[in-house]
Amino acid sequence: MKVAFFGAFDPGYPRNVVLREGLEARGVEVARIAVAPGTPAVAREAALVARWAAAAGSLDALLVPAFGHRDVPLAVTLGRVSGLPVVFDPLVSRWDTQVGDLGRAGARSLAAWRLRASDRLALSLADLVLCDTWEHGDFYSAEYGVSRAKLCRVPVGADREAFARGEAARPPRAAGPLRVTYIGGFLPLHGVETVVEAAAILEGRHGPRFAQFTLIGDGMTAPRAERDIAAKGLRSVWRLPRVPYAEALAALSRADVALGIFGTTPKAGRVVPHKVYQSMALGVPTVTRRSRAIAEFFREEHLILIPAGDAAALARAIEEVAADPGRGDRIGSAGRVSAREQASPERIGAILVEAIARVRETAAPKVRR
Repeated sequence: MKVAFFGAFDPGYPRNVVLREGLEARGVEVARIAVAPGTPAVAREAALVARWAAAAGSLDALLVPAFGHRDVPLAVTLGRVSGLPVVFDPLVSRWDTQVGDLGRAGARSLAAWRLRASDRLALSLADLVLCDTWEHGDFYSAEYGVSRAKLCRVPVGADREAFARGEAARPPRAAGPLRVTYIGGFLPLHGVETVVEAAAILEGRHGPRFAQFTLIGDGMTAPRAERDIAAKGLRSVWRLPRVPYAEALAALSRADVALGIFGTTPKAGRVVPHKVYQSMALGVPTVTRRSRAIAEFFREEHLILIPAGDAAALARAIEEVAADPGRGDRIGSAGRVSAREQASPERIGAILVEAIARVRETAAPKVRR
C-alpha cells in the first residue's frame, strides 16, 4: 500500500509524525504531495496538482493531515479523477477552535459562518474522517451530520522516540523540590491558569522548595500566566520559551510529575492531546482533567485525574505524589503500558491501514464508476 499525505501541512507536527510512523510500521510507503504551510492559494493548488499528476498512478489513497480543511476539496477532486479515496484527519473543528475555544471570532460573525462552512464542506466531501476520540466524532456527527460509519477513531498517540525513551529505567527521584513540568502551546484548553494557582497553593503551604514548576512553551495564554506568576510573587515557577523537540522530550522525561490539560471549555472535554500521550509514553506520572474523552482510553491506575479547572485538586494530587513516590512510579509504569497498547505508532498504524483498506473497498469503486 502507498499513501500520500496531501496539502499544505507541517510534516513535523506531532500528529503527522505519529500517523506517518504508524503507516510505515505496517509496511506502507508514505509519500508527500505537499507544499509549505502558508503558500498562497493559487500557487498552492497549482503545485499540488502538478505533484499529484506525477505520483497518482502509484497511490492507493490520499490523506489530508491535521488542519487541512482547505485542501480537502482539491484532494477529493483529484481523488475522483484518479480513483483514490480521500482520508481526512481534521484533528479539530476550525469553528469549534476559533469560536468556542480561542474566542477569536464571535459566534454570530461572518468569520464564524465561514469557519463552520469550511468544516462542513471538508467533512462531507472526504471518504473517511479520522477522529481522535469518539467524543470528537460525536461532535462531528451532531454539528455537521457526519455518519458514524464514515468515522474512524485514531488516537493522537506519541511518537517512537517518546516510547523508546520510556523503555529505559527511570532514575530514582532526585533530592530537592518535586519537579513538575508543563510543555505545550498555552492554549485555553490547557488551563495553565489552574497550574499557576496550584503552584501558589503549594508555595503557600510548603514554601518555594516543595515543588519546582517548569512551564515550557509559548502561546495565547502565556502572557496571562507570566502576569499571574509575577502578581503572586511565585518563586517556585520557572517560565521557559519553546525549545526544540528533543530538548522538550528530555525535560519531560526528567519530571517527577507531568501536567496534561485542565481547561473547562467544551473542546477540552473532547480531546486527549499529544502532551498527555507523550508523558505517559515516557513513563512519567501524569495529572490531567477528568473527561469522557480520557475515559475512552485510560483509568485511574494509568494517570491521575482531577476535575477540570480545580487548582486545589491539582495541588493535592502533587502533594500525594510527593508523599508516596512509589505510587507515582506505579502510575507512570501502568500508564506507559496502556499508552503503548492503545496509542503507539504500531497500534495506530494497524487501525489506519485497516480503515484505508475498508474505504478503498467501499468508496474507490464508486469513484471509478
